[in-house]
Amino acid sequence: MSAAPQTSGWIVSVHSAIADIPAKEWDLCVGRDNPYARHDHLLALEESGIAWPENGFHPRHIILRNENGEIAAAAPAYLKDHSEGELGVDLGLAMAHNRAAGPYYPKLQVEIPMTPIAGPRLLVRDGADRTNVWPALLSALRQQAEKDGASSVQIAYMTAPEWEISEAAGFMKSEGNSYIWRNPGLKSFGDFLAAMQSRYRTKTRRERKKVAAEGLTYIHYEGKDITAELAGPFFEMYAATYAHNKTELWHNRAYFERIFSAMPEALELTFGYKKDCLVAAQLSFVDGEVVYAQHWGHSGDIRFLHFELGIYQSIERAIAGQKAVVDFGATGQHKAERGIGIEPSYHSLWFRSGEFRAVAEFGLNRKRAAAEIERQQEEARLPYKSVSDEDGRA
Repeated sequence: MSAAPQTSGWIVSVHSAIADIPAKEWDLCVGRDNPYARHDHLLALEESGIAWPENGFHPRHIILRNENGEIAAAAPAYLKDHSEGELGVDLGLAMAHNRAAGPYYPKLQVEIPMTPIAGPRLLVRDGADRTNVWPALLSALRQQAEKDGASSVQIAYMTAPEWEISEAAGFMKSEGNSYIWRNPGLKSFGDFLAAMQSRYRTKTRRERKKVAAEGLTYIHYEGKDITAELAGPFFEMYAATYAHNKTELWHNRAYFERIFSAMPEALELTFGYKKDCLVAAQLSFVDGEVVYAQHWGHSGDIRFLHFELGIYQSIERAIAGQKAVVDFGATGQHKAERGIGIEPSYHSLWFRSGEFRAVAEFGLNRKRAAAEIERQQEEARLPYKSVSDEDGRA
């Protein structure tokens, strides 16, 4: 634990490893429905070496306690030497900052490392007054950035209420987009298809039929049935996909072994086999009524299998399990035409350099405008019937 920022009315501590913070205390702020921010998950990211100094992540987790020493709030924060894992949250700002205000890195990033999935970032214990706690937490983050000589504080993939309160605290707003399917009350996958225009319904059935002709079998695991031993075959498929796309792996086998062991109740895992050969795998996080269909891997040999296992089966299983939402993350333009909507993702940024603020504001406004255009374009590609279609006039 390092020397802490001073915030009036609060006891602030800064921690250089999530392991230094008692899991029960941290998770009091996380709540029940936020698996990525859980202590177990952050511990897996750090102890597997993904979110660790050797990889450019220097933990600076902030804890706020009240005058009685009881934990009230927390923020998963990292002093970062790069922008990996953020998918363009600060696109274009590094070069501009280097020219106008000096070194851009390190920056103080509030995030779940290598996880571009939206969720709470300014974590507040149930019963605490967010209108008082959030400004104090933001103040502590700014002070920590000053202490570390960071160019900025950046909060990635936050909630809309956090986004609004951060603006009031002097942060600038930015936006991206995420692909999210919301169940409007469907009872079956047949209902999902029935809501589509005819040509899209035919396309979906054709893709599923072609995969079905391959004769695959699927084994699904949930909860206690997920064990560390399953991490090996899953990672084989996961790594194969990154190799096929010639991109660098975001996660390692040790990470999957740790989450399979520590938090199986928050996971769902499906393997796809052709005869006795593993050819695909899908890993999702779950909380309450939300499924996060984040990790996918396959051998690359079967066309449309990604859509079948990663999209169609995820939606089909969510409907059967009465889940309200499937979050498919921040990338994939193929998703809209397969029925997955697009929604804003929220980011906030504060820069130490007052002179750079105008430059950043201009760039972030352009990014927000581009995100809005992307939403309009993707929404136009959704396959669903219009009111006129339902009336038989289109």
